[in-house]
Amino acid sequence: MRTLLFLYLSLFTAAMLHAQPQSADWPDSRGNAAMTGTSPVELKFPLELAWQFKLMDKPKGQAEMLVSSAVVRSGKVYTGCKDGKFFCLDLVTGKEVWKTEAKGAFDGAAAFAGELVVVGCQDGFVYAWNADTGKEAWKFETQAEIHAAANVWTNPETKAQKIIIGSYDYSIYCLDAKTGAKDWAAETGYYINGGSAVGEGKVVFGGCDSVLHVHDVNTGKEERQIEVGAYIGNNVAIADGVIYVSHYGNRVGAYKIADGTKLWEYGERDFEYYAAPAIWDKGVYVGGRDKRFHAIDRVTGAQLWEFRARDRIDSSAVICAGKVAIFGCDDGYLYALDIKDGKEVWHNELGAPVKTSPAIAGDYIIVGADDGVLYVFKNGK
Repeated sequence: MRTLLFLYLSLFTAAMLHAQPQSADWPDSRGNAAMTGTSPVELKFPLELAWQFKLMDKPKGQAEMLVSSAVVRSGKVYTGCKDGKFFCLDLVTGKEVWKTEAKGAFDGAAAFAGELVVVGCQDGFVYAWNADTGKEAWKFETQAEIHAAANVWTNPETKAQKIIIGSYDYSIYCLDAKTGAKDWAAETGYYINGGSAVGEGKVVFGGCDSVLHVHDVNTGKEERQIEVGAYIGNNVAIADGVIYVSHYGNRVGAYKIADGTKLWEYGERDFEYYAAPAIWDKGVYVGGRDKRFHAIDRVTGAQLWEFRARDRIDSSAVICAGKVAIFGCDDGYLYALDIKDGKEVWHNELGAPVKTSPAIAGDYIIVGADDGVLYVFKNGK
């Protein structure tokens, strides 16, 4: 009996030692519904390439092969690409779990609601699939292509989940996550490119009408419009009652969510911002098309430091454990900077422009490049 017990315990111990640890999730394209671009994971360098997956081949005459920023749940990675494929991949091995196809590109990131993964497509539909099997649960048709990332809001009273997503039909939609039925829609003045940030009972987004829109997230009622003076190409971020936005007017700005008051505006050069800002502690961190990555004081809008890259930065950074900013660049590199002083602590040459925002899921760092490949790095030892 003792021999059998010892054998059982030995086998159990061996199994536990060899078992893969449960990976953390990255359910939102910017780390949370407020889209602040933060992760609790502490990165240890050098990162090691764990695997890579070819999402698409380059069509003739096409310069770039855009892929969407990834989201992660329960050990699976979800991402789409320009040729209309959407993939579910195993986080540890990179093996394909399932894929599906649509008649348009998948530009914006997906989000999770219950057992579903939900994403917008340039064919004008919002799709919801079972996250485990890829079976379609519902789809909702807008009147134009969708570039924006999806976001999820959970009603604190009813616990019902809602999908928030914008379209090129000038409208923002709130959909029932279970059925895809429209709860409300709000019309704006032009295309909506970026995802919608949710925080403090509001949904806040910008678009090509050069306006920040603030709506009640439950009813969709517009509360205010804030003129910023130029196109807003990506998501905004909400933190501590303040909206942070970067835009094509070559500026980064901070506005009070309560009344729209401009707190400060930052920008010294005539180069626009496409990347979205990341918010951590007393800093705002964002890359620009001036080939620089900027750290800005959250209170005053003054520059803290800047880092010079070799090309423009359209990739929205993620701040990891309050220590490091990680982001991609059009020069084909993935960079990690110390947020105290902007010193480079690590880089890796992927060889193709990187426009996606990194996803940080436990020990895995996921980023897509314009060569149509998803690259997955593992945290250093």
